[in-house]
Amino acid sequence: MNQQQLLLDALQQGAWDDYFELLKKELSKYFDIKLLTISLIDMTNRKAKRLYSSNPSAYAKGGFKDIEDTYWTDTVLKQQQVFIGHTIERLAEFFFDHQLIASLGLGSVINWPIIFNQQVVGTINLLAEAGSYQDQDLSSLETLYPWLLIPLLSLD
Repeated sequence: MNQQQLLLDALQQGAWDDYFELLKKELSKYFDIKLLTISLIDMTNRKAKRLYSSNPSAYAKGGFKDIEDTYWTDTVLKQQQVFIGHTIERLAEFFFDHQLIASLGLGSVINWPIIFNQQVVGTINLLAEAGSYQDQDLSSLETLYPWLLIPLLSLD
């Protein structure tokens, strides 16, 4: 069975944990991923909620948190642009949890905004060791876009 059929089966069964694991497996074909999180974004109420984490002991899913005004917020949520950070020093400029990120051996991030109806409805967040995402081809994220959007429109 091909990956698309597996995703469709998981979706039809409402097997979200399986669905997210299949997405991670597919993304791992194109990206070095040590941590993957998927966040739901509610810009009206300025809240974010983690729907999936490949490391739930460090980054648990659930619970809304406030969205603060930062360069990251402006770039990803307002300008709807991808944010890529290559070093833990760069991440420390924008992420309050940079020490946790560093303790996990991570230092590179791709934050990809998922946009529906001209609004950011979520972000796909890939993390790996420092320098992992330099000159990264992001076209595979575009190819998977519909599959990444589905849970953001389906879960809250």
